[in-house]
Formats: sequence, C-alpha cells, structure tokens
Amino acid sequence: MTDKPEFSRPMAVRRIGSDGTDYTVEATEDERRQVALRLGLPEIAMLRCRYTLHDKGRGVVEAQGALAARFMQTCVVSLEVFEDMMAGSFVVRFVPARDFTDSDVPDLAAADEIPYEGQEIDLAEAAVEQFALALDPSPHAPDLALPPGLVMDYDEA
Repeated sequence: MTDKPEFSRPMAVRRIGSDGTDYTVEATEDERRQVALRLGLPEIAMLRCRYTLHDKGRGVVEAQGALAARFMQTCVVSLEVFEDMMAGSFVVRFVPARDFTDSDVPDLAAADEIPYEGQEIDLAEAAVEQFALALDPSPHAPDLALPPGLVMDYDEA
C-alpha cells in the first residue's frame, strides 16, 4: 500500500467521456505547504494545473496539462530566498498498470506514461511530478552577481 500524496485529486476514468473533458486542480494552502516540504522549497504560494483529458480507449487517458506555479527558492550561491514563477505545458498518458511496460530504452519523443491501479487517475500528483521535473536543480537569485573568478569563460579555461 502506498501513502496518499500531499496533493491528490483522483478522477474516475469513466467520467472523461468520449468527447473528453477539461478539469482544473489547485492546491490548498495546507497542500502547498506539504508539497513545498517534500520538494525542499521554502514556500509555494500557488500551484495550479488545467487539464484537457481524452479517453484513448482500453483505460488509457491522454492528459494535456497547463501548469502554473508561484514559489520561493533558495539561491545555491548566496543562500538568499527569492520568488520564482513557472508556467508551462506537458502531455502525459495514464495507462492501466496491467498494460504498463517500462522500457530499458525510453522513447524520448513519446509522452510520459503514468501507470494507475483501479478506476481513478490522480491529476494533482501528476501536476506535482511535472512541477518537480521542471524545477531548476541549481537555482540562482535573479540579481545575483557572481564573484570574479568563480566562473571562467572559454578563453580562461
């Protein structure tokens, strides 16, 4: 058994319908606080994802997401906390776990596949995963002036 994610919005696959559907998930203050803790961020002020969902048959759901977030990060050089924003789009495919195969050679052109059990997909957890993937692993404050000699240009190297 797995623990329920901090930010979870399950949706029954049968609710999507043949024409597809739009659905928006937005984290509450408490959910944002817990996701920030999980991702090592000082704060998340807003986390929202608008989805367009399409039933592709046999339990497969294609989800086109538009993610928006406002959050605080810590600069890896100065340790200053600064505000950052993110907006982007992504496509994922929810696939029944029984049909999911994890390839040794990933197809980089294909949409990411997320296996699911039962009759529900978790749109909020998928949004958190995409947010985490898009975060800069070495964030720098926007007005940071690096000390001379810290970074060499091509000629110096």
